[in-house]
Amino acid sequence: MFLDVLGFSRLIEDAEHRPDKRDELFGIFSVLDSHVKFDNQMLSAEVPDDVKPKYIFISDSIIFSVPLLHGKYDGLAIVVAKTIQIAHKMLQIGYLLQGGINIGSVWHTASNVFGTGYIEAWRTQESANHPRVVLTKQARAHWEEKLEPIIGELCLRDTDDELIADTLNPYYLGAVTQIHHGIEQQFDAYRVRIRQQQEAFAPGSSPRQKWDWAASFFNAAITRHGVNVAPI
Repeated sequence: MFLDVLGFSRLIEDAEHRPDKRDELFGIFSVLDSHVKFDNQMLSAEVPDDVKPKYIFISDSIIFSVPLLHGKYDGLAIVVAKTIQIAHKMLQIGYLLQGGINIGSVWHTASNVFGTGYIEAWRTQESANHPRVVLTKQARAHWEEKLEPIIGELCLRDTDDELIADTLNPYYLGAVTQIHHGIEQQFDAYRVRIRQQQEAFAPGSSPRQKWDWAASFFNAAITRHGVNVAPI
């Protein structure tokens, strides 16, 4: 899986001259790093280390990999779930993800990652024209055959028939949101955040187009998941 944090390059440029942006930059690193480590620590002791996602950060990119099959565990299911978790974390602090999920050969060490599986995920991310995470043909075939009957709600077909991760699926917001209308409160916060970001960029600009797409995706998600908040 190859994920790109949109707007990150601009933040890096700003952080070179503005201390407040530097704090924001390192705050993102902290959120991502602690999120991954926390999730791995909270997994059941029965989960083998081999199926816990390996990850590496390269500038504004996040790369995850897991074995496709390991006993009863399916690596694609793990990667899709992790993608949704990260997307929620990033939107909470005002950032969108664009990425690709692939099935293929990859060598992933603590300091490097390479292989045709990784390259195809990167190419898919590069060609994505919206802030969405797209499954490649190989990943889509595996999903439709093995996983769609079981956890099909975690992915959906976009208007151009691409299979994408449902990055606003509320299941991965955490148990705390299941009480006292927590899901609605979080989606209300998303609504405010998306509107703020839309207003921050000129109509027709590339960042504005991405946030406009996010607004449409948000409106579809609240209908899809029955979340009782106002649309954007």
